[in-house]
Amino acid sequence: SQQGFKPKIASVGKALLFPVAVEALGDLGQNLSTEVWWTPHHPFASSLSGQSAGELAAAFEKETGKQWTQPIGFAHALFEIAADTLKRTGDLGDPASIRDALAATELDTVVGKVKWGGEGPFKNVAKTPLVGGQWRRQENGRYDIAIVSNSEAPAVPTTGSFELIA
Repeated sequence: SQQGFKPKIASVGKALLFPVAVEALGDLGQNLSTEVWWTPHHPFASSLSGQSAGELAAAFEKETGKQWTQPIGFAHALFEIAADTLKRTGDLGDPASIRDALAATELDTVVGKVKWGGEGPFKNVAKTPLVGGQWRRQENGRYDIAIVSNSEAPAVPTTGSFELIA
């Protein structure tokens, strides 16, 4: 921007994971696109608490006074998987029994279904829905993600249309 470069589209992955990183860019953050792992708009609920993605994000914001972030859903899902694994473990004193229960996980979580070895050659990988989003400045001055592409995960609703940067 300082050198006059004005792209119509710019997609940034992990570097723009948190809203504070986008806020540091000021007006230059508007409509930057990014991959989106999880938002309050994802149509999933916690197997532990029954909270929807939206309720989990709202509870986080109320408790901390901070804006929700994408990793919150995954941090919560780790506890969902741990609890489910321990419930299904035949012998809690046997590490192999715990490992086997974990490997057999097929659980609907706040980030979507977690099932190891679903697609692809890796038995220790679980894929969750990934959508495309853009950062949009809100009336309160904070940036939030609008989901603008869900072609790979149509169960996740879009919350906006794709817009050019300038």
